[in-house]
Amino acid sequence: MSAKKKNLDVYLGEIFKQFVALKDDDFKRSQEVFKSVFEQFKQKMGEQCNYFGTYASQVLYAGSVYDGIKVSKLDEFDMDIVIRLPVNYQDDGENGIIIENAEPGFVTLKIVKAFDNLDKQKEWENRHRVTRDWRDSDKYFLQNKFRHWLHSIVQKTLNELNGQVTVNGVTYLMKYKMSGPAYTLNIRNADGEDHFLLDVDLVPVIRFLLPRWPEGYRMMEGSQVKEWLAVPKPNKAVADESQRNRLWRLSFQDYERDMIKGCSQLKNIIRLVKKLRDARGMKAIASYYIKTLFLWKVQKTEDKKYWQRKLSVIFREMVEELYNAIKEKNIPYFWNEDNNLIQGVKETLLNDYAEKLKQVLDSIDANDVEKVAYALLTTDEIKEFKESEFYKKQEANLPADNVIVRSISSSSSSCSTNIQIPNKKQDDDKVFDLVKSLISKVDRLTTRVEQQDDKIMKLEKELQELKNETNQNSTQLKVDILENKKAEVLEIKNTQDTEVTDLLCFG
Repeated sequence: MSAKKKNLDVYLGEIFKQFVALKDDDFKRSQEVFKSVFEQFKQKMGEQCNYFGTYASQVLYAGSVYDGIKVSKLDEFDMDIVIRLPVNYQDDGENGIIIENAEPGFVTLKIVKAFDNLDKQKEWENRHRVTRDWRDSDKYFLQNKFRHWLHSIVQKTLNELNGQVTVNGVTYLMKYKMSGPAYTLNIRNADGEDHFLLDVDLVPVIRFLLPRWPEGYRMMEGSQVKEWLAVPKPNKAVADESQRNRLWRLSFQDYERDMIKGCSQLKNIIRLVKKLRDARGMKAIASYYIKTLFLWKVQKTEDKKYWQRKLSVIFREMVEELYNAIKEKNIPYFWNEDNNLIQGVKETLLNDYAEKLKQVLDSIDANDVEKVAYALLTTDEIKEFKESEFYKKQEANLPADNVIVRSISSSSSSCSTNIQIPNKKQDDDKVFDLVKSLISKVDRLTTRVEQQDDKIMKLEKELQELKNETNQNSTQLKVDILENKKAEVLEIKNTQDTEVTDLLCFG
């Protein structure tokens, strides 16, 4: 059993390194370009609309990049632009905001007297007039009108900038498209050999602070997080357009980030499961659905030591969690179980997905390591993987049948060696060559372990320096990315430690 888990761990670790982990250079450049471009862009947005300039109070990183679970390439950023409303947020009556439950996962926001009186203020004409169309006749705040308002500002800003921004002498072209509740800026370099492309999704959100909380939704006792969001994303399952425009999706993203913090292997496993989803063509399973399964697992296990176990062990368990959920055709929303996230996915599609996941589970249980590896990769990636130095070494180092039999002591702190050649004559030269080969491998692996130790020390130093900086969103994102990178390096080091130990035990 130990051989099986070790072997699968090595392959999963290599696939993660080659096809899942973000590249440091990609992240650094994407962040630098994004920060420079968006600072200019946001300033211009404020010049196009006095309300935006006054009430666009904060910009929050969101999505998989902010959570540290982005796969392969850092080619997109999700940005929540917090838009304040000129009302009393803590008043749940006619003078503030009335929050009403709607479909599971959604609420309606009703604003009565607070907006009714805005036209009597001196700043109505040059600032608050844009709010006039944000409600319907029953005083419900309309998410589609709110989104369209931001859309107009984005479009005006693009026109003002002539669709381009220059950063450090490099000109970046910008195009705009609407995608659901988001407004996506496509940023690419105008020229140069190094191709650059980055999508930035802009979503206007309303932020609420405790003690306001939507009735019927799970509360996290003891959490230091104090805010939640209402996002203008309509529920597609609601046919009536007038009702659909009233619905605001709830977001507890900061609570979710707090839940998964300190769960050693969790983020890497999420990324591997997402990679499996992508490679198997399971497009109807959104990344948030996968993340939700992990939230349920964190809540169920409670002890964060669960996530310190071997990569392969947790990977199999979470693939099984996804398989069972799809087979039962239900992924309950973590914050309100009445909301089945995959309710709208076709049954035939779910059956197909379940069969694909069952094949992966069978491959893991049969110790068909290569088949598991290939399930995580596209056709082109399989070809690239087979051409990699790692794969060639794995193939070259396969021992002949019945040449070496491992005997490892049951004590975790010691191991004994037993070399048998039951079907062949003992050959001193072959044994000597074998020992030389093993010693060489130990030396190489030991060097790599030392290199990983150096990386960990460097990352810990960078983390400490960042944590000493002012606690801003951009700083927090860097801390999250570095902590995730440290977890990746630790996993590589642990795998290499295991390889060294196994080699010393003739394992």
